[in-house]
Amino acid sequence: DRINLPEEQQMAYENLLAQYRKGKGGVSLLYGVTGSGKTLVFLRLIDEVCASGRGVIVMVPEISLTPQTIAIFHRRYGRSVAVFHSGLSLGQRMDEWKRVKNGEALIAVGTRSAVFAPFSDIGLIILDEEQESTYKSESSPRYHARDVAKFRCAYHKALLLLCSATPSVESCYLAKAGRYSLNVLASRYGQAEPEVTVADMNEETQAGNTTVFSRVLRSALEENLERKEQSILLLNRRGYHTFASCTSCGHVITCPHCSISMTYHAANHRLMCYYCGYSIPFTERCPECGENTVRYSGLGTQRAEEQLGALFPQARILRLDTDSTMSRFSYEKKLNLFKQGQYDIMIGTQMVAKGLDFENVTLVGVLSADQSLYGDDFRGSERAFDLFTQVVGRSGRGK
Repeated sequence: DRINLPEEQQMAYENLLAQYRKGKGGVSLLYGVTGSGKTLVFLRLIDEVCASGRGVIVMVPEISLTPQTIAIFHRRYGRSVAVFHSGLSLGQRMDEWKRVKNGEALIAVGTRSAVFAPFSDIGLIILDEEQESTYKSESSPRYHARDVAKFRCAYHKALLLLCSATPSVESCYLAKAGRYSLNVLASRYGQAEPEVTVADMNEETQAGNTTVFSRVLRSALEENLERKEQSILLLNRRGYHTFASCTSCGHVITCPHCSISMTYHAANHRLMCYYCGYSIPFTERCPECGENTVRYSGLGTQRAEEQLGALFPQARILRLDTDSTMSRFSYEKKLNLFKQGQYDIMIGTQMVAKGLDFENVTLVGVLSADQSLYGDDFRGSERAFDLFTQVVGRSGRGK
């Protein structure tokens, strides 16, 4: 089916097509607000590239985004789509690799490893949510998918398209300096413009609110449940409690290998380190002073889910984080159930914030918003802005 684009999107598409047809390659930044139809623009572009028989690589930052992206591509392009991500077995990966190598598949979709898909002639590489840190491999071989994509595009004289509502500072700079071409989508594709409210939890605590949910969020969730509409809640900390400290001497229990605070998990009653996987049993005895005064504080998705269940016993709640989606295909199953309306509220870490498209979601809540400003990363504030802008865009995507 031919996609009919509104004027702004059509203009961006024509600019990109003209750059592709020049045959010199290059990089373009497609900067569009959330819900502005970036996907439709690049689908039109893919139609053109595939018609000329050249390969296309499409990358998404999170494995949680692959099911929805793959569903769109399978519906449109059928068997000519190959999939690459870490959730596949070695045998499945080999099969997909061979399909690309033999020319059976013209489009490779996946996470950062898809950048190595063995096309002999690449026409287009797309990096969706290009600012994401997951495009950078932390294990050997260390590489950044954006840099590998630039190299491959230069080699094949292909077009590299970076897409985002919150592009990285580097890409913005290079686009404004004229090194990349820039296409801007300033308006949303649909009619709904999300309205954002900030609730001060200091006032709430003084008023006797002991939960992480503000009164304004609670009443909005109640209204949504009555209207049978869905809600997404973002809390970018998994686990039950996020740290344990001794009230006698102030010692915080940290990992002996990584020196970061350990997180308590209610499922197995253990404290865990997210960097190296080290874990110890739950204890109230302080390893520093020996007193039985270790107290757990901070809030993770497990505890927030528990509080939510107590506040709304009638609500069907889905928790989505790396603990709840360890088994293969569990992302796909859970997201499909949410899309079918089997759940009212989805609570999760950053994997619920990006790229997902659910028509019935009309409310998004961010819990403990400011804690992501004080991470152990010099890009903390940039990442927080990116995350909040993206999660706001999950709301009001319907007709």
